Amino acid sequence: MERRRKWLKVALQVQVISVLWTLVEATVGAVAAHISGSLAVSAFSVDSAIELISGLALLLRFVIEFLSPAESSGNRSSLLERVATGIVAFCLFGLAAFIAWRSGQAFALRQPMQVSTIGLILAAISSIVSPWLAGMKRRVGIKLDSHALIGDAACTMTCAYMAWVLLLGLGMQWLFGFWWVDPLAALGILYFVLYEAWDSFAAMRSGTPHLHDGLHHHPG
Repeated sequence: MERRRKWLKVALQVQVISVLWTLVEATVGAVAAHISGSLAVSAFSVDSAIELISGLALLLRFVIEFLSPAESSGNRSSLLERVATGIVAFCLFGLAAFIAWRSGQAFALRQPMQVSTIGLILAAISSIVSPWLAGMKRRVGIKLDSHALIGDAACTMTCAYMAWVLLLGLGMQWLFGFWWVDPLAALGILYFVLYEAWDSFAAMRSGTPHLHDGLHHHPG
């Protein structure tokens, strides 16, 4: 029991860092998107805001277990996570529709955008921070046999993929000034948004945490 409480404390610390970083991504990304008019940065920012919901739900789940490790508290936290996962799924589907519509509009109208230096810096930092957070969550999740945290690690790694796509897109736009790079990068992010949306929807229906990336082989 003491060993589990020790790792629960580590899980809480990691999840707090994750929530704070996701908040930074959403806030700074929104500012960068507003200044530059970048669809890709806007999509990345909104996705971070949506992921913040599931991050807070998972954080609250660990707080509940740490303060009252009884079975009833586990049932409450599982219900909380399922509801939050459902909200995230529908928000992500809405975001996917928005990205698809705006990308098509940008291609049709050949809409230009300003180079987003802030977005470029954010994507560069996120491409480093997100994989580190994913690795920490996976390690702690395995120690706790926590399906939820292991699944969240995969979600965080997906955010890293988005950051890499965004970094590539903004870098090309900055170097070559191609107008079509921004909506193309947004469509690249759309792939990962739909991936997470379907995964979250399946998790909500089954009542189990995110199961992709082969992580469901770990119990919990």
